[in-house]
Amino acid sequence: MAGLIQIRDAIRNFLRRFDEIITPIFCFIAAWFMFWSINKLYGYSELFERGIVVFLLSVICALVSAPVAVLLGSIVIIFNCFFVAKSIGVIAVLVFLVIYCMYMRMFPDCAWILFFVPVMYIFKMTYAIPLIVAIFAGASGMVPAAIGVFLYKFAIAVNDLNGMLTTAVKKDDVDVYSYLIDNVLKNKEMILTGVVFAIVILLTFFIYRLPFDYSWYVAIGAGGLINVLAFMIVSVMMDMQISFGSVVFGSFIGIIVTVIVQICKRLVDYSRKEIVQFEDDNYYYYVKAIPKYGVSEKKKTVKKITGQEIEANRAARPARQNNPGNPGV
Repeated sequence: MAGLIQIRDAIRNFLRRFDEIITPIFCFIAAWFMFWSINKLYGYSELFERGIVVFLLSVICALVSAPVAVLLGSIVIIFNCFFVAKSIGVIAVLVFLVIYCMYMRMFPDCAWILFFVPVMYIFKMTYAIPLIVAIFAGASGMVPAAIGVFLYKFAIAVNDLNGMLTTAVKKDDVDVYSYLIDNVLKNKEMILTGVVFAIVILLTFFIYRLPFDYSWYVAIGAGGLINVLAFMIVSVMMDMQISFGSVVFGSFIGIIVTVIVQICKRLVDYSRKEIVQFEDDNYYYYVKAIPKYGVSEKKKTVKKITGQEIEANRAARPARQNNPGNPGV
């Protein structure tokens, strides 16, 4: 345990020391993944698939706030949708206006979840999403997680429409609006996935905030179990094709990631828990104090040498040389 804490503290101290350099690098990597996922799902324009364009956009996102970075990602998606059809581009503009007005203005700190969810879909880690969102964002992550699911399903529908419009003799024969309504807004799998995500996030965060020992780890384990059970129940009741192995594996990955995050955030020693009681004129207080695990640094002793001691040592050197058998002289 002590070695693990030392490694964690060393990494945290390094990150804090070089925060001005490391934070933009992390933001650049996150932005690169965002644009990579956009090109993977909406890659209809060759302009945004060019490496130099992705690099420049990622550099810009590394220097601005998260909401502005998400706004740039939204603009790229809208541009790609217009490249498929004007009607799809108009719908994309309306979708992102609604998302911005209803959520991003009120909860800008959770904006990153909108594009985090599609990335997890691409890496086949769908079922790890609710646990990670619950620990990182809490209950406020329910809505952006559901929006992320919507954006992924919207991308699949746009891809299908692109194929239909490409092969159609007359593009007017393809009813874009009806297809999007039937395959996105009325998509049973998307709605149920969003509901399950919301339930898992809410219950995990609720247990996470309860004031009992090891509540953080109980919340993570319970969230993983609820995640598996909820998706299994939904798949049976709604006749949805869900791989049990994928659900279990994704939940396990989510548990591992969230445990590591929790250890990095805080690691407390419940064996040294103390309950303190005190009062003032108006209230009586019960305070539970749990110390964090930590490794005490070695104290360096500094001995101050005065000028008299230096002169005394210089005077003692000839005496020591003349009497080598008596070092105490």
